[in-house]
Amino acid sequence: MEAVPEIVALRLSHLKAQTAAQQGALHLAVQQYLVCLERAERRQDPACMAYFAERLCECYTRMGLPDKAKAYKELAR
Repeated sequence: MEAVPEIVALRLSHLKAQTAAQQGALHLAVQQYLVCLERAERRQDPACMAYFAERLCECYTRMGLPDKAKAYKELAR
């Protein structure tokens, strides 16, 4: 079986995270957004990293975890 290209894997994780966040499954959304952030780091893509850090900030804010939200907000800058 052929390996999935990294960009496709990133997009699939992003879609899972978005769906989970929309459905209120924030722990699952965080898990998938962390996967996305790691993949963006491997790609050395600062804009992509900032985007996923911002999504993590939003999730942690909704979860009532302001310290974690702040850490990812700073990473997004």
